[in-house]
Parts: sequence; C-alpha cells; structure tokens
Amino acid sequence: MKSNIYCVFVFLIGLSISYFISAQLIKEEIKVQQNNIEVEGKSISFNIRGAIENNAEIIQLVTNRWLTLEDLNQHWQSDTNALKRINRTIKKIQLFPLVEQNQFSLPTGDLIEHSDPMLRKQQLRARSHLPMEKEKVISTFVYTSRSSYSEDNKLELNLQFPLIIEQALVGYIEVSLNIDMLMRHKIDTYQITKPFALSENGITLFSSLPEKTHINDITNQLTITLYGHQWQLMIWSHISAPNGDLFLIFSLLISLLAAITVKLLTLYYSMNKKHIKDKEQYKRINDEWKNSQAKLIQSNKLASLGEIAAGIAHEINQPLQVICIHTDMCLDNLHNGNYHLVEKSCKAIVEQSERIEKIVKQVGSFGRDSELDNYQKEIPNTIFNNVIGIVINQYNQDNVELRQVIPPSLPALFCNKTQIEQVLINLLINAKDSVETSQNKVVFFKSHVQENNLYIQVSDSGSGIDPNKINDIFTPFYTTKALGKGTGLGLSISYSIIHQHNGEIKVSSEIGKGSIFTVILPFEKRKLIRH
Repeated sequence: MKSNIYCVFVFLIGLSISYFISAQLIKEEIKVQQNNIEVEGKSISFNIRGAIENNAEIIQLVTNRWLTLEDLNQHWQSDTNALKRINRTIKKIQLFPLVEQNQFSLPTGDLIEHSDPMLRKQQLRARSHLPMEKEKVISTFVYTSRSSYSEDNKLELNLQFPLIIEQALVGYIEVSLNIDMLMRHKIDTYQITKPFALSENGITLFSSLPEKTHINDITNQLTITLYGHQWQLMIWSHISAPNGDLFLIFSLLISLLAAITVKLLTLYYSMNKKHIKDKEQYKRINDEWKNSQAKLIQSNKLASLGEIAAGIAHEINQPLQVICIHTDMCLDNLHNGNYHLVEKSCKAIVEQSERIEKIVKQVGSFGRDSELDNYQKEIPNTIFNNVIGIVINQYNQDNVELRQVIPPSLPALFCNKTQIEQVLINLLINAKDSVETSQNKVVFFKSHVQENNLYIQVSDSGSGIDPNKINDIFTPFYTTKALGKGTGLGLSISYSIIHQHNGEIKVSSEIGKGSIFTVILPFEKRKLIRH
C-alpha cells in the first residue's frame, strides 16, 4: 500500500517537473540555434566581403606600379598574367580607355576598343556610374558595375579601378571575378559551412541552399554593402519548433517510468542492491580497460613517430633551405629591379611550402587519436602513399631499400584509415630494424586482391625469427629488440586492430632468410568486432 502511494506521488511530481524541464530545454535549444545562425550569418558576410576586398587590394597594388603609359604597355601582359595565376577567380582583365587608343599597345582583347561612334556611346552608357573627369575621381576608390553573365554562363562581378597616369585620367582597369568559383572556394576550404544564397536586386548571384528550399525556410537575412552595391545574404538552417503534444507524451512517459522505477526499487531493493553494485564495478573496470587500450594504441603510435622523427625533420629541412635561398634572391632581384626573376623565386617558394604542408598533413593525420576516426570506405593506394611518405626518409637515412609491388588501383576498403596506417607503419619499422645488421638491406611492400580480400605483405631480408618464439611475437610487451629500441606493443596492437576489422595477420619466418608478415582485410562491410 505504501509503495503504491509513493508511486502515485512520484508520478505526479515527475509529470510536473519533466514537462517544465522539457519545455525549457526546447526553448533554450531554439534560442541557441538562432544565436548560432546569426553569428554564422555575420561570419559568412565577413568572409564574402573580405574575399572581394582582398582581391581588389591586390589588383590596386599592381595598377599603382604603372607610372607612365610606357610602363603600362611594357608590363601589362606580365602583370595581368601574374594576377590571373595568383587568383584563379579572376576571369578577365581589360582596359577601358578615355584617351586615344593609339597610345596603347596591349594584347588583342585586353583593350576595349571604340572605333564605332555608336559602340562608344553604348560603352559610355554602360559605365555611366564612372566619373569621366580626373577631378571627380577618388584614386583609391573601387567602382563596380552590376553583376553579369559571361560567355560560359557564369555570373561575374566587374570591378573597375581608375587609372591615373601623369596627373591625367587615362581610363579604367576592368576586372571580372567569377563569383561562383570564389564562393565555392570558401565552401571547399570550410570557411563557410552553412547553406546560403547571395542575390542582388532579386537576381541570384550564388546559391548553396538545399533543393526545393522555400523562402519561409530561410532563418536569417543580412544585407552586405560593398562598393556601392547592396547584396542580400540568406542563410538556411533547420530549427526544430516545440510541440505541445510531444511535451505531454514525453512527460507522461518519464513520469510513468519514474513511478514504475520507485515500485520496483521498493519491492526488490535488497535483491538489486548487490546487482547494481556489481554492475557499476563491471562498468568501471570495462571503462578503465577501454581507456588503457586507447592509451596503448596512441602510445605505440607516438613511439613510431619518435623513431621516424629524424627522417621527417630532414625532409622538412630541405624545402626550408630552398625557401630561405629564394627569399634572399627575391630581395636582391627586387632591389636590382629584376622583377621577372622574382616571379620564378616566388613559384619555387610556393612549391616548397606545399611540399612541407603535405608532410605535416601526413604526420598530423597519423599522430592524432584514431578513436576520433570513423569506419568508412577508403582507397588503399591513398593509405599506402601516406604510410610510405612517413617512413621513407627513415629508410633512406638507414640505407634500407624499400621495394614496392602495388597495383595502380585497388577497390575501396571499409576500415578505420588511421588504425590501418598504424599497423602498416609498425610492420615497416619492424622490417627496417630487422635488416639493419644484414648485408642485403631490402624490405618488400606488396599488395594484391584475392577472393574479395585485400592482401598486404611486408617481407624483409633480416635474420628471421626463432621458430620457438614465433608464437610469442603478438604477446603484449614481448620484443626481440635491444633495450630502449622498442615497446613490445606494436605487433600486439596491430593484431588487435586487424581482428577488430574482421581480418587476419599471419607471419612466416626462416632463420637467416627473413620474415614475411601478411595482413588480410575483407572488402565487404561486416559487423565490426569490439573486443
């Protein structure tokens, strides 16, 4: 009887509290979503404005170099080509002259000609927003005309820069920017992540909104003012609205569950007390084991990075030296006026910077916690290239030859990319260490497809493994390396990772002839094993 009263009492209290909490949580969630969308809108507006203004500043820096018509005619082609190479969103650069055309010797198509009087009137009418007298021009101001479609049906923004030479307004530099390419670059580099649309006077300039998006679904609208134009920015995001019926059902369920829980606790308190205690203890032990396993995997990964750190440092140092040399050359050539040599040095600096970026990405991707990665389809050749890129310099420093027999293309593999890379790096480092004292320092890295499985084979020409010890190599902390050379975790962790992927790892060895480690991974997506 008393337990029934407790149940009814808990049910009523739970009904009131859960309803109130649910309503408040949904209200706060909607408010937070709206604030996030507003912040995102301002961020998108800042990114769009910044991208166009940065382009305009670079173009103005180049045009300010032309102090005479001779400078303009001499450097026009090289300077405009450099601008197009630096920024691929620049589709076209032309000069609209306000003085006699015969004073300019520009490539065909770069000068907007006006030999026909009627054509000249049309050109001036389309540029009626531009001051035609030097006294009315602000030299640092950027003018724009309405966005228009190019011949390939791409929307372009036309920027116009006054060209003042020897105290006279000789024309306007007109630059067409591909808005679609500019916006796509912002999205591809994750500078803009929310779906949005950009329009001017009702004309859509760019849109990344989901298909069939209704105007009522737009959650935020902003106006971007830029060079005398006003663009409308519309942001889309899904905001869930509260539902009164769902509140009621949720509250009833929570309250009913609470009442049933009180009833069960009252009737079976003594019997469940020990069970709950055991369950909590088991959960704690299981969590500790999982944490320990994750730490061991990460520790092994960092240990592998430590072994190849010297090779990575050497690989990064080479492009850094090239960058320093070309930087000095740039300064000397700028001082001596050899501008055509500056461009060559700048290209070399960009190439070496990209080389360093690639190395850092490979090492950073491998070094992070693999628990953060999901299982998904990966291209095996990409995994192999990353692994070889990380270990190859250590191989070169130790004078070990790495021979590869890998097909040019392999089917996609469902796996945790970072964990598979860790297994292969462990095997390649072990193979390298095993041939350090051999006369023939060669390691083979092979791969092929057989019976819907991917076979990866790492073999060496080392001393081999004692047959009596070959069954112990996958045991944690077992190692044949010298003290301080290894942790004894590499093969144990590799074994665990491969079996978690429903695969196999096999080893065959012969004293004096070397060892062969074979990893077999299924291409099919199967239920993953959780040890």
